[in-house]
Amino acid sequence: MNIWFVIAGALSIFVCLLHIFLGGREAAKPLLASKELGRTAKYTNYYCWHLVTISIAIMGGMFLWTGFGAGWELALVASILAGLFCLWSVGIVVLNKGRLWQFPQWLLFAPIVAAGLKGLL
Repeated sequence: MNIWFVIAGALSIFVCLLHIFLGGREAAKPLLASKELGRTAKYTNYYCWHLVTISIAIMGGMFLWTGFGAGWELALVASILAGLFCLWSVGIVVLNKGRLWQFPQWLLFAPIVAAGLKGLL
């Protein structure tokens, strides 16, 4: 058993649950309630929100599966995904000249990346 992959998997599942419950209330619900967005824009964004949910859940599963004995390749892919999610969050802040705390999703993915990389070493 690789405890670092198990930790990364547990963190990923935690982030997925935050995404579902907090993100549902803070992002998805207002999106669907919007009268300003057209139907196509609204439901395409809602579809993307669900794709993120699925991606984070699968990422957690990849880490957990690897943590309990599967090949390291799944953890590598999951670590790359978490790293890209983290970097894109920081990128959005930089592109919009904001502050890191205004868009803190990177902070949720950084420990996942750290645990995944530690497990790979």
